[in-house]
Amino acid sequence: MLIQYEPGDSLLHRWDPLSKLAVLMCLAVTAMLWDGTAIQGLLLVLCIIAARWGGGMSWNRMFRGIKLIAAVAVPYFVLTALTVPGHTVWLQWGPLRLTGEAADQAGEMSIRMITLFLSSLAYIATTDPQELVAELVRKLRVPYRFAFGISAALTFLPLLEEEGKGIRAAQQVRGHRPPKGINGRLSWWGKFIAAVLLNSLRRVQQTAGAMESKGFGAYPGRTFRKKTKVPWWGPAAAVSAVIVTVASGWIA
Repeated sequence: MLIQYEPGDSLLHRWDPLSKLAVLMCLAVTAMLWDGTAIQGLLLVLCIIAARWGGGMSWNRMFRGIKLIAAVAVPYFVLTALTVPGHTVWLQWGPLRLTGEAADQAGEMSIRMITLFLSSLAYIATTDPQELVAELVRKLRVPYRFAFGISAALTFLPLLEEEGKGIRAAQQVRGHRPPKGINGRLSWWGKFIAAVLLNSLRRVQQTAGAMESKGFGAYPGRTFRKKTKVPWWGPAAAVSAVIVTVASGWIA
């Protein structure tokens, strides 16, 4: 599955969740601060290197993630490139024209979307949700109800993905395939999404019942059996990322 934690022994797997989260937030801020397609492309290359060789993520998984966000990034690129005004005209076809300024802005925003999604995907794939919850409660004093909500969200994402695969497989067995035409496809996708949502609501009810039967929320605090190992370089990397982000914001 695409959006799911996978155990491993890579550099990102050994990194503690909070320090890694701080670096992820610094990357997002840096991507929002800096303008230009070239700098956004550099950030994307760094994310790919970190995900592939730092987190052990396969090329196939990264490609599927980029393909997923490309469904939004590519139409946005085309719309922005053809509507944003500019002075350096590259191509013109009737009222539509492509300028260098519009292409740069469109490329900047589209690559930024891919960078943010890919970096978040690498974080989810290399971070144990249980360790994240424990660190949020123990180190940041986040209420455990909120922390467990984050863990539940990360847990339900792969469940929804698997649920969607099961529903599509069942429809194919029964001979149902996506029809041709816009109206038919919209109707098919509406029924598909409704089925996934109904099944997810059923899972939520089952989870809520199980948590209530175990006394979740009955006590003000929680204890955790597993202890997270924090490498010495984890907080140092987080502090360095914050310094670089502040300097980038000052320069930008």
